[in-house]
Amino acid sequence: MNRRRVLQSAGTVAIVGLAGCIDGVQDHFTGSLQSPVPIEMTNDGDHPYNVSLDAVTRGNGRETYEESYTITPGERVAPPHLEGEDQQFRVTRHGDDDIEDLVEMGTITDETNLVLISLYEDEIELEIIEDEEEAEEEQEEVEEEHDDGSEREDDASQG
Repeated sequence: MNRRRVLQSAGTVAIVGLAGCIDGVQDHFTGSLQSPVPIEMTNDGDHPYNVSLDAVTRGNGRETYEESYTITPGERVAPPHLEGEDQQFRVTRHGDDDIEDLVEMGTITDETNLVLISLYEDEIELEIIEDEEEAEEEQEEVEEEHDDGSEREDDASQG
């Protein structure tokens, strides 16, 4: 075997060996790496609710997220962030004798920037925001509403 054939074989082996690595490098430069997605949950109802949040990947059904909370009326919760990957997200409000179970589902993608959850007496509002500017505006609005509500509560308790 001559030197040219040996070098050609070595080059082919090197290219085949690196083929799987190229996708990771390409993802890095094209921006499709997963980024954390913040979640904001508020209870706009009149009762405390037990809520569970779950996510599973859409490809293989692997569970990627599981959190549970008891959230009181007027309370705002910021659960741990979700990974920004293609997954099915589910919010379940567990009922009791007086309140029925409610479930709301949505899809999280690598484009998702914010997940807003509002709990009401008869529904769950799940808003999955992909636009970055809209996500920032919504997050600021939720924080302002929460701050205004806690100031009113402080005024009422002092008066």
